Amino acid sequence: MAEPMDMSPVQKRARHTLSTQTSTLSSQSSQSSLPSAGRMSRQASSIQEAAVPTLPETPGHVFVFGTGDTGQLGLSDEMLIRKRPMPLKVLDDEDIVDIVCGAMHTIAITREGKLWSWGCNDQGALGRSGEEYEPEKVENLDTEHIVKVACGDSVTIALNDEGKLFCWGTFRSAEGALGFSQEQDVQKTPAIFEPLANETIVDIAAGADHCVALTNDGRVYTWGNGQQYQLGRRIIERRKKNALTPETIRLRNIKAIGAGAYHSFALNDQNELYVWGFNNFQQCGLWTDDNQSPPDQTMPTIITTLEGQVKQVAAGEHHSLVLMEDGHVYAFGRADSSQLGFPSSLIQKLTEDQNANGDTTRSGFKRAIGIPTRIPNLENINSIASGSNHAIALTNDGVAYTWGFGETSALGNGSDEDEELPCRLTGQKLEGFKVLRIAGGAQHSAIVASNTL
Repeated sequence: MAEPMDMSPVQKRARHTLSTQTSTLSSQSSQSSLPSAGRMSRQASSIQEAAVPTLPETPGHVFVFGTGDTGQLGLSDEMLIRKRPMPLKVLDDEDIVDIVCGAMHTIAITREGKLWSWGCNDQGALGRSGEEYEPEKVENLDTEHIVKVACGDSVTIALNDEGKLFCWGTFRSAEGALGFSQEQDVQKTPAIFEPLANETIVDIAAGADHCVALTNDGRVYTWGNGQQYQLGRRIIERRKKNALTPETIRLRNIKAIGAGAYHSFALNDQNELYVWGFNNFQQCGLWTDDNQSPPDQTMPTIITTLEGQVKQVAAGEHHSLVLMEDGHVYAFGRADSSQLGFPSSLIQKLTEDQNANGDTTRSGFKRAIGIPTRIPNLENINSIASGSNHAIALTNDGVAYTWGFGETSALGNGSDEDEELPCRLTGQKLEGFKVLRIAGGAQHSAIVASNTL
């Protein structure tokens, strides 16, 4: 994969996605930057040990929509595009309770903690051999109860109910294949992740080609490709494979984590939201009062312009979303394909600044918003998810809304046009269903919904 430095409009075959994470934290009012990354002793953290998460209790039916030319819809190789939500009937009897999208693959989790996968398996992301265009069980996990999964472009990680991490697939760099570890190119089936085998992991996240893991005592490990600083530590280019070995970054008392394609988040017990990594479209949300957007963030830095209690963070290729406890959603980053859910008039206003001479200049020449800004008319939201360049929000009443890049039909609204405002997800097949879980990939989306009839 080429290093994502271009400023061109979003293309149909984008291969980046993110897994979302939750928290009950908010940010502090003053910006600060941490010292250089490095290992931190366990004694440095005073946080009460966190518990391994549990699976959602209510099972439902899987619906998919978007473009599935690498099998990510799971509807067979004869159904490659669905512009409206389509049930994946082969999983109807499997008691699916959660769904996760990678760039071009999808993972479903059953109530018993078993995994089903489908989509692109070029680099082992499915964790099994066999059919790509239809769901099949992930291998080597028969005795495990998986409670959480995170997917990147070609890597998948899974957490079991004992806090142990399983990983498979591989990572890529700007120059091409990077590897699964320093000794191994690709891991084709799930295996215990030995570097963290002695840790109790309570949260996981994945970007395009990097992973983040949170321990029960509040420490954060990162590994994978670090060329865009998404690992929160400097990487020596000629030794970039060293980054395939997890290391802690200098953060403490962390309660939740998240990852965009090339940037990462951490929330601590003092209500501080940290961000680091690629900032080419202001996706780190660090725009300052003097109209300056800082460069790529090599170290974790606090976002200071958020007010209120943060509930969840979700991010895509070059944009970020933050859900607050009051049910409102704030967005920042790239906006040229309606990723932020703002009307054009608001984007125009936010990207025009008055210079010292009173002349209007466009600080946002890349159509990017660097200050977290509330999405208008989006209320009572319970959870959010992000694809590469589109987003999904779920209300307390089980209604889903989508917006953003529309060419791949990942919005599920029957159109291939971009949708600048959140639009309710509907469809004949979805009538009588309440949406429970949401997920977005590079070209597709997936939901779990229960029948209310």
